[in-house]
Amino acid sequence: MVWWFAIPKIVFGDDALLELETVKGQKAMIITDNVINELGLVEKVSNLLCNNKWETAIWDGAVPDPTVSSVKEAANALKHFGADWIIAVGGGSVMDTAKAAWVLYEKPDVQLDALTPFDVLGLREKAKLICIPTTAGTGSEATKAIVIRDDETGRKFATINPELTPDIAILDPEFVVGLPKTLTAYTGMDALTHAIEGYVSVWKNDFSDGSSLQAVKMIFEWLPKSVEDLSDLEAREKMLVAACLAGMSFGNSQAALAHSLGHSMGSVLRTHHGLSVGMALPYTIEFNCTDSEEAASQYSELALLLGIKEKDNVKTSMKFSA
Repeated sequence: MVWWFAIPKIVFGDDALLELETVKGQKAMIITDNVINELGLVEKVSNLLCNNKWETAIWDGAVPDPTVSSVKEAANALKHFGADWIIAVGGGSVMDTAKAAWVLYEKPDVQLDALTPFDVLGLREKAKLICIPTTAGTGSEATKAIVIRDDETGRKFATINPELTPDIAILDPEFVVGLPKTLTAYTGMDALTHAIEGYVSVWKNDFSDGSSLQAVKMIFEWLPKSVEDLSDLEAREKMLVAACLAGMSFGNSQAALAHSLGHSMGSVLRTHHGLSVGMALPYTIEFNCTDSEEAASQYSELALLLGIKEKDNVKTSMKFSA
């Protein structure tokens, strides 16, 4: 079977934002939400661009669990401004908004809920996409997927297409250093779920496996430190990298049952996505490992990374899930 592994150009570490100085363009629209905008993170991006003679505009109307209507509003702003670069500054909802708006900006007649992985969109005729995450969780900066919510029904639908992979992902720890403890924990659980589900997916492959294994190791080491000390820049940077690795993994394999349950829970209860999938994960591990020896073996491989070993794979997997 022929397979391929899609990821953006990834720039990470202290002062990673300076990568923007190397980008060639004229007009950049920054897509974000009002909270991120008020925190001054967008201003850092805008000032850097303006110092390099860019014309910039800011659209800060992104909402949690982005809706079709909010995406269309962003697309209209892009059309009015005529951006040749789209820069998403925010968490998963902001990045998904930017990706979806990008599609409608370039191809206004596309139906987002009907888009398939096999459709040839022809993006990048008008603009390219840069993602600057402000949370260490969704990994959307490294995936070809978006999740959008229907305004009327509240139903979430996932759209996957290889052309949705951002051109550049900038992982700068300064952009996550102010994240509160609760959101640090929730988004970290999202990243962990991505890494674990990417590893046991039926679409797994050698490249996604490597990303998953490293992400799991890093998250168990660095997430507690990120929660305990919000100013720990090393922990923040490591979690940004881990979340991106997890995004690379599940973005090139697939998420699984915990995400299906998590999306349903979020649609009904409006709980945070990371909390939803994190709550579902232990139960889905238990369900899978008792139903499939292959799954139990794969979960056991992850458990061994943490020094967990019981008499058999099922018991090891159950201990891992706890």
